[in-house]
Amino acid sequence: MLGENGTGKSTMIKLLAGKMQPDDSSIKVPELNVSYKPQKISPKSQCSVRQMLHDKIRDAYVHPQFVADVMKPLAIDNIIDNQVQDLSGGELQRVALALCLGKPADVYLIDEPSAYLDSEQRLHAAKVIKRFILHAKKTAFVVEHDFIMATYLADRVIVFDGVPSQKCTAYP
Repeated sequence: MLGENGTGKSTMIKLLAGKMQPDDSSIKVPELNVSYKPQKISPKSQCSVRQMLHDKIRDAYVHPQFVADVMKPLAIDNIIDNQVQDLSGGELQRVALALCLGKPADVYLIDEPSAYLDSEQRLHAAKVIKRFILHAKKTAFVVEHDFIMATYLADRVIVFDGVPSQKCTAYP
Protein backbone atom coordinates (compact mmCIF):
# COMPACT_ATOMS: atom_id res chain seq x y z
CA MET A 1 0.00 0.00 0.00
CA LEU A 2 1.42 3.32 -1.11
CA GLY A 3 0.24 6.89 -0.70
CA GLU A 4 0.89 10.23 0.92
CA ASN A 5 0.93 10.57 4.69
CA GLY A 6 -2.58 10.83 6.07
CA THR A 7 -4.40 9.07 3.22
CA GLY A 8 -5.57 6.12 5.33
CA LYS A 9 -3.06 3.32 4.76
CA SER A 10 -2.42 2.66 8.45
CA THR A 11 -6.12 3.09 9.21
CA MET A 12 -6.93 0.40 6.64
CA ILE A 13 -4.41 -1.97 8.22
CA LYS A 14 -5.83 -1.27 11.70
CA LEU A 15 -9.36 -1.99 10.42
CA LEU A 16 -8.24 -5.32 8.95
CA ALA A 17 -6.41 -6.15 12.20
CA GLY A 18 -9.54 -5.44 14.24
CA LYS A 19 -7.80 -2.64 16.14
CA MET A 20 -10.38 -0.07 14.94
CA GLN A 21 -14.02 -0.17 13.95
CA PRO A 22 -15.38 1.52 10.81
CA ASP A 23 -17.15 4.86 11.30
CA ASP A 24 -20.14 3.42 9.44
CA SER A 25 -21.47 0.49 11.47
CA SER A 26 -23.11 -1.01 8.37
CA ILE A 27 -19.66 -1.77 6.93
CA LYS A 28 -18.62 -5.29 7.82
CA VAL A 29 -14.91 -5.97 8.16
CA PRO A 30 -14.13 -9.66 7.67
CA GLU A 31 -12.75 -11.48 10.69
CA LEU A 32 -9.30 -12.68 9.73
CA ASN A 33 -6.59 -14.68 11.45
CA VAL A 34 -3.97 -11.93 11.33
CA SER A 35 -0.56 -11.03 12.62
CA TYR A 36 -0.11 -7.28 12.90
CA LYS A 37 3.02 -5.13 13.13
CA PRO A 38 1.93 -1.59 13.95
CA GLN A 39 3.44 1.55 12.52
CA LYS A 40 4.48 2.86 15.92
CA ILE A 41 6.33 0.54 18.24
CA SER A 42 6.75 1.44 21.88
CA PRO A 43 8.99 -0.74 24.05
CA LYS A 44 6.91 -1.46 27.15
CA SER A 45 8.47 -4.78 28.04
CA GLN A 46 10.82 -5.07 31.01
CA CYS A 47 12.50 -8.23 29.70
CA SER A 48 15.21 -9.27 27.28
CA VAL A 49 14.64 -9.82 23.58
CA ARG A 50 15.22 -13.55 24.17
CA GLN A 51 12.52 -13.69 26.86
CA MET A 52 10.05 -11.73 24.74
CA LEU A 53 10.55 -14.00 21.73
CA HIS A 54 10.28 -17.07 23.96
CA ASP A 55 7.06 -15.79 25.54
CA LYS A 56 5.34 -14.55 22.38
CA ILE A 57 6.48 -16.82 19.51
CA ARG A 58 8.05 -19.83 21.24
CA ASP A 59 7.32 -22.36 18.48
CA ALA A 60 8.73 -20.19 15.68
CA TYR A 61 11.60 -18.86 17.81
CA VAL A 62 13.09 -22.34 18.23
CA HIS A 63 12.26 -23.67 14.76
CA PRO A 64 15.45 -24.02 12.64
CA GLN A 65 13.73 -22.80 9.45
CA PHE A 66 12.44 -19.64 11.15
CA VAL A 67 15.85 -19.01 12.67
CA ALA A 68 17.53 -19.36 9.26
CA ASP A 69 14.93 -17.41 7.24
CA VAL A 70 13.99 -14.65 9.69
CA MET A 71 16.13 -14.40 12.82
CA LYS A 72 19.58 -14.59 11.20
CA PRO A 73 18.95 -12.19 8.29
CA LEU A 74 17.42 -9.68 10.73
CA ALA A 75 20.50 -10.08 12.98
CA ILE A 76 18.36 -10.78 16.03
CA ASP A 77 21.17 -12.87 17.54
CA ASN A 78 23.24 -9.67 17.92
CA ILE A 79 20.66 -8.17 20.30
CA ILE A 80 19.10 -11.31 21.80
CA ASP A 81 20.28 -10.60 25.36
CA ASN A 82 19.55 -6.85 25.29
CA GLN A 83 16.66 -5.41 27.28
CA VAL A 84 13.75 -4.50 25.01
CA GLN A 85 13.43 -0.99 26.50
CA ASP A 86 17.11 -0.31 25.65
CA LEU A 87 16.80 -1.10 21.92
CA SER A 88 17.29 1.54 19.25
CA GLY A 89 14.49 2.28 16.79
CA GLY A 90 16.01 0.02 14.13
CA GLU A 91 16.64 -2.83 16.58
CA LEU A 92 13.09 -2.56 17.87
CA GLN A 93 11.77 -2.59 14.30
CA ARG A 94 13.67 -5.82 13.53
CA VAL A 95 12.34 -7.50 16.69
CA ALA A 96 8.78 -6.36 15.89
CA LEU A 97 9.09 -7.81 12.39
CA ALA A 98 10.33 -11.15 13.78
CA LEU A 99 7.43 -11.18 16.26
CA CYS A 100 4.92 -10.47 13.50
CA LEU A 101 6.25 -13.16 11.16
CA GLY A 102 6.60 -15.63 14.04
CA LYS A 103 2.89 -15.57 14.82
CA PRO A 104 0.87 -18.14 12.86
CA ALA A 105 -1.66 -16.29 10.69
CA ASP A 106 -3.41 -16.35 7.36
CA VAL A 107 -2.80 -12.66 6.71
CA TYR A 108 0.19 -10.57 7.77
CA LEU A 109 -0.43 -6.85 8.24
CA ILE A 110 2.88 -5.02 8.28
CA ASP A 111 2.86 -1.25 8.70
CA GLU A 112 6.05 0.51 7.56
CA PRO A 113 8.61 -2.28 8.05
CA SER A 114 11.46 -0.11 6.76
CA ALA A 115 10.96 2.70 9.32
CA TYR A 116 14.12 3.30 11.39
CA LEU A 117 16.15 0.84 9.28
CA ASP A 118 19.28 1.79 7.39
CA SER A 119 19.62 0.97 3.67
CA GLU A 120 21.22 -2.43 4.18
CA GLN A 121 18.73 -3.44 6.87
CA ARG A 122 15.85 -2.38 4.59
CA LEU A 123 17.08 -4.79 1.92
CA HIS A 124 17.38 -7.61 4.45
CA ALA A 125 13.90 -6.88 5.84
CA ALA A 126 12.35 -6.83 2.35
CA LYS A 127 13.98 -10.16 1.46
CA VAL A 128 12.88 -11.70 4.76
CA ILE A 129 9.27 -10.60 4.33
CA LYS A 130 9.05 -11.69 0.69
CA ARG A 131 10.70 -15.08 1.27
CA PHE A 132 8.59 -15.79 4.36
CA ILE A 133 5.27 -14.89 2.71
CA LEU A 134 6.07 -16.86 -0.46
CA HIS A 135 7.25 -19.98 1.39
CA ALA A 136 4.36 -19.88 3.86
CA LYS A 137 1.90 -19.29 0.97
CA LYS A 138 0.23 -16.50 2.93
CA THR A 139 -1.04 -13.02 2.15
CA ALA A 140 0.55 -9.81 3.39
CA PHE A 141 -0.61 -6.23 3.30
CA VAL A 142 2.42 -3.98 3.65
CA VAL A 143 2.26 -0.21 4.13
CA GLU A 144 5.47 1.29 2.81
CA HIS A 145 6.83 4.72 1.90
CA ASP A 146 10.04 3.38 0.36
CA PHE A 147 8.99 2.94 -3.28
CA ILE A 148 11.84 0.54 -4.11
CA MET A 149 11.05 -1.68 -1.15
CA ALA A 150 7.33 -1.57 -1.92
CA THR A 151 7.75 -2.57 -5.56
CA TYR A 152 10.17 -5.36 -4.58
CA LEU A 153 7.67 -6.78 -2.08
CA ALA A 154 4.46 -6.38 -4.04
CA ASP A 155 2.57 -8.56 -6.46
CA ARG A 156 -0.06 -5.83 -6.49
CA VAL A 157 -0.02 -2.24 -5.31
CA ILE A 158 -2.90 -0.29 -3.78
CA VAL A 159 -2.36 3.46 -4.13
CA PHE A 160 -4.17 5.72 -1.66
CA ASP A 161 -4.97 9.11 -3.16
CA GLY A 162 -6.75 12.23 -1.99
CA VAL A 163 -6.44 15.14 0.38
CA PRO A 164 -4.58 13.81 3.43
CA SER A 165 -6.75 13.36 6.53
CA GLN A 166 -9.87 14.58 4.67
CA LYS A 167 -11.09 12.62 1.67
CA CYS A 168 -9.13 9.72 0.26
CA THR A 169 -9.66 6.82 -2.13
CA ALA A 170 -7.76 3.58 -2.63
CA TYR A 171 -7.08 2.37 -6.17
CA PRO A 172 -5.97 -1.21 -6.90
